Amino acid sequence: MPISAKTFSLGVKGGVTLSTLSFKGDFADNFSSDNRAGFFIGPMLNAKLPLGFNIDAAVMYARETVNYDNEQGGTSDNRNLIDVPLNLRWQVSLANVIGIYLSAGPDFSFNVGDIDNIENFIKGSLDQQGVDSSSLESQTKTLSMGVGVGAGVVLFNHLNIGFNYIFPIDYTYKYVLEDMGMEFSSKAKRWQISAAYIF
Repeated sequence: MPISAKTFSLGVKGGVTLSTLSFKGDFADNFSSDNRAGFFIGPMLNAKLPLGFNIDAAVMYARETVNYDNEQGGTSDNRNLIDVPLNLRWQVSLANVIGIYLSAGPDFSFNVGDIDNIENFIKGSLDQQGVDSSSLESQTKTLSMGVGVGAGVVLFNHLNIGFNYIFPIDYTYKYVLEDMGMEFSSKAKRWQISAAYIF
């Protein structure tokens, strides 16, 4: 099919994130996590396909707060990410004034910072339980993958307001006690409200 200049459109996307952690493995019952807010912003590209389908991709800076709690207290760290969502969208519009869409696709998050407060908190928590934490090793992934599903509205073919949920495919953080052969991990689940303007 011939490609016209109207096939591809550039835009900017931003919004807020509400994220929480779920835990699995040894010592997982000792920790919990509260919902914490964050934000994301960056450029996006939209490509039109036949039958009302679109592909949109974005490269965004995201900042989220990671929270760990136990019976003695809690701590948190800021999580800095380069987030790359890639979504297939199906859209229905009414007279180019208002439309609705459904979307789904993979989400790739590249971790660009450390969470030293969390690691120190875990060590202190294990020491309080009489567990030697000297061999604790963080195996935090540089790349975390998830799958996002969402829906939203489109106003005047330019303004997109959406709601999205991203569930992780694999762990986000893992901690290993090598001397004891024990480990536990956590996954970051995210709810997002976004606004995007496509030029």
